Formats: sequence, structure tokens, C-alpha cells
Amino acid sequence: MSGTMHAPEPMNVKWPSADRRVDTRGLLCPYPFIEAKQALEALPSGSTVEILTDSEPTATSSIPILCERNGYTFTSTRDGDLWVLVVEKP
Repeated sequence: MSGTMHAPEPMNVKWPSADRRVDTRGLLCPYPFIEAKQALEALPSGSTVEILTDSEPTATSSIPILCERNGYTFTSTRDGDLWVLVVEKP
């Protein structure tokens, strides 16, 4: 069997509209940070990136630091082991 397996999406999470979704579930630091950074750098100002992660350090430290350093704003929600961060590039 090949490919990447992902946990099923929870039914009670309302996915906001974003310009790009980066699904980093199953990845360990620093890979979620790297993928989020690359996605944000590739998009124009005013874009949003939705980051899905099951890594608590990514959700509570790495992405907030990325946002602070670059002037991005973000929201974060959690449903069990899944965090959904929506980052807006100014």
C-alpha cells in the first residue's frame, strides 16, 4: 500500500474558506512549519492559508512564531487531536 493516510475529517469542524489548505497531519516538526512557510511565501498579500495539524508544538508554537515574525494574523481551533489554523498574509 502506498500514499499518505490521513485521519478522517471531524464532522463538527466548519472549514473556513481559504486560498490554500496545507494538510500536515502525521508530520513532525519542522515539516509543518516549512510547508506553511512555503505556502504563505508563494501567495500574494491578502491570501489565507488553512493549516491542518495534529502536532501540538506546531499549533501552539511554530506557526504562532512564524506569524509573529512576518506580521501574519491567525486563528486557531482545536477538535480533539486536530488543530486548524487559518493564517492571513497582510
